[in-house]
Amino acid sequence: MKAEKIKPLIIITVLFLLAFAIRAEAYNIGGVPKDSKQFYKDQNGLPYFSEMDSYYNYRLTMNYLHKGILGDTKVNGQNWDLHSYYPPGRPVDYPPLIVYVTSFVYRLVNMFGDYPLTVVAYWIGAIIGSLCVIPAYLFTRKISNDYGGVVAAIIIGFTPVYVSHTYAGFFDTDMFNVILPLLFIWFFMESISADNLKRRLAFILAAIISILLFSMAWVGYIFYVAVIGVFIIVYFLLKHFMGVERKIYKSKVEWLVNQRELSMFLLFIIIGGLLFGLLKGFPALIGSISQLVSGVQLQATAQTTNYPNVYVSVSELQVPTFTEGNPFLPNQASVLGGVGGLLPFLCGLLGVGVLIWRIRSLEAPRVEMKKAKVKRAGKKSKFIKYQQDIPNLGEKKREYLSYLSLICAWLLLTGYAVTKGFRFVSLFAIPLGISAGIFTGYFVEYLKDNLKSTTSIAIVAFIAGILIIYPFKVSVIAKILAGIIAIALILSIKNEKFRATSMMILVTLAIVSAPISGAHALTSSVVPGTDDGMWNSLTWIENNTSKDTVVMSWWDFGHLFAVAADRPVTFDGGSQNTPRAFWIGKALLTDNESLSLGILTMLSTSGDMAYNTLDNYTNNTSLSVKILTETLGVPKDEAREIMMKKYKLTAEQADNVLRYSHPDKKKPFVLILSSDMLGKAAWWSYFGSWNFDKKEGEHYAYYTSLAASKPEVADGNVTRIVTVNDPSGLVGVLIEKKANETNATIVVVGANGTSEKIKPHRLMLIEGNQLVKNEIVDKNSPFGLLVIGSEGSYMTVIMDKKLEDSMFTKLFLLGGFNQTSFKLLHQEPGVLVWTRA
Repeated sequence: MKAEKIKPLIIITVLFLLAFAIRAEAYNIGGVPKDSKQFYKDQNGLPYFSEMDSYYNYRLTMNYLHKGILGDTKVNGQNWDLHSYYPPGRPVDYPPLIVYVTSFVYRLVNMFGDYPLTVVAYWIGAIIGSLCVIPAYLFTRKISNDYGGVVAAIIIGFTPVYVSHTYAGFFDTDMFNVILPLLFIWFFMESISADNLKRRLAFILAAIISILLFSMAWVGYIFYVAVIGVFIIVYFLLKHFMGVERKIYKSKVEWLVNQRELSMFLLFIIIGGLLFGLLKGFPALIGSISQLVSGVQLQATAQTTNYPNVYVSVSELQVPTFTEGNPFLPNQASVLGGVGGLLPFLCGLLGVGVLIWRIRSLEAPRVEMKKAKVKRAGKKSKFIKYQQDIPNLGEKKREYLSYLSLICAWLLLTGYAVTKGFRFVSLFAIPLGISAGIFTGYFVEYLKDNLKSTTSIAIVAFIAGILIIYPFKVSVIAKILAGIIAIALILSIKNEKFRATSMMILVTLAIVSAPISGAHALTSSVVPGTDDGMWNSLTWIENNTSKDTVVMSWWDFGHLFAVAADRPVTFDGGSQNTPRAFWIGKALLTDNESLSLGILTMLSTSGDMAYNTLDNYTNNTSLSVKILTETLGVPKDEAREIMMKKYKLTAEQADNVLRYSHPDKKKPFVLILSSDMLGKAAWWSYFGSWNFDKKEGEHYAYYTSLAASKPEVADGNVTRIVTVNDPSGLVGVLIEKKANETNATIVVVGANGTSEKIKPHRLMLIEGNQLVKNEIVDKNSPFGLLVIGSEGSYMTVIMDKKLEDSMFTKLFLLGGFNQTSFKLLHQEPGVLVWTRA
């Protein structure tokens, strides 16, 4: 008896430690070569955060610890961020739970030692993310068994898409997005099934606290209130159509009291709504409801203005495919990959069937069947109990129906959310995991009671053995061998009870193997989001520029810039969907250096004021952009003349615009260009080339060689070097050197092994930091080619022709060649820092 009581605690401990160990694997940054690991660690030996939102959360937490507020200051009583979207900054309207929890933990651990905030922030996501296995196990165990609880905990806690946002070094609000909803729904369901009023009130209060905490972590918390609301509707519909309850009540009050699902929900709405209104204000509650309505239109918000919608470039908001490739080992960007594979997905669907079967099995009238005359010797007579012999029959049916209704509503709503973006796959995995756990619990019990023959045992063991090892990169022979070993192990057990238990464990492992291996594969290949090159550049900026210097670049690293350089930034991950995406993209894509400088000067000094002011006069964004594009690159007087004569602005209107587009007192700025922007060129060029009439842009890209190459073949007086510019190995560059002459062609390898040579539109050759060749080779070719030779090794960059003369190419790849508007301030590996010349 004592062992039975302590068993859940042991299981919970093992599940948590396993979940944390897999997340902690990210600390080893396995995606980085061993000889380069130090380049991705800070001065204390801790790897840098894995993504940029972590630095925003870190900065808010620093503000809270040092100033007692989340923002840099307060404006009209509101927290205000002066580092982001400069000028003028923006309000800190951000769920504060991550800041409060991290600050509490930071103060707690520093009572026992000296731990930097970076260390606490680095690990806290992995700890809280791992805690979700506890409510997942306990919730599912109640209606299933320990095996079902374990499966639910692992599918939910090891869901690859969730693990990818909660491993060590990922410091973001996603850590709360599973445990708090799970606690909320678990406590609500417990309030329904509790056997007395005191326990019901305690559980509904716990549910309210959970959702209130969640409202401080994610603006979409109201989604889970909607899940419960839909669950109530589905429950009463199913109860009516399935005829689960036929009791007649004396009054409506008596009926309501006995409908615990509805009465608890009404109680939750009344108490929860009152507490929320008192704590956060009733307008905030109304705002949450409106956000729920607008949330279903996420993919339809592409064009709120004539400027391009940057959210289309955010991978988490892309609609995922159902599967790609092997369904047992699908691409992690697919739905199946996100939830851990085909088997957990199928088990999740079968869980719904199990609940329906359980309800039906309690409904059919049961009779005692005794056939004494035909009973053979040694055979037991068949005996089935009457319904009234089953304890709490009505309560059991009601419980199964409640879970069936909940799982159906939960799966449908989260499944719909998945169609709005990949980020919602982790939400879908929660009910799927619970349902898979319910199925597993009943399935292994069925096997225990019915799997008797040696042949059937061997077949199940063989399949389970293969499924356990299937997710790992091993040969077919190894998989078959694993199945044979499983058969040998199970059949070697003579004790029938122990063999049955071993079979149950084996089947459970087969179901959870894919999520575990998928999560481990993810955390063992982590690469930090930045490196010493970028960090040292930002430290240099902090130490060598004035406090009012504005840091400019593409939006991805904005949060990092604000922390490491302690300077305001143009835009970042919290403000990327703005007109600035077009203007920064334009500044990088254009071949007009004066225009590029004019754009950066305008944004760093007056922000959005120039085009907003001009829009008020033209009422035409396309025309406003055309006017500014034509005038930003010319002197102020000339720009004024163009505005007035060509575009018919009045003198007053022109002067009002020029005050912002050509400011007299220019703010200092630095432009950071980094190697990661080569891979992001398809997006910044897309926004920078935006056609406001057609409402579309063009994607242009760079294709860099995967590694430096040395001469491979010497043929007489000709030396050949081959670089590979495509991970599949189908695209590369052939460089031929003869005496002092170097030529290069692009090589495309066909599926049948044949190759085709494509001459570049322009060949640019750099030898020893000197541009020795820059000439047009083939006017009709769509691609330009850059060859960089250094110390006998060669790197190549294939690029779309449109990028050959772009400012990014000139400043980053050619080191400022053939331009005079910018000067180089600082350089680190993979990073160049420019400013106004």
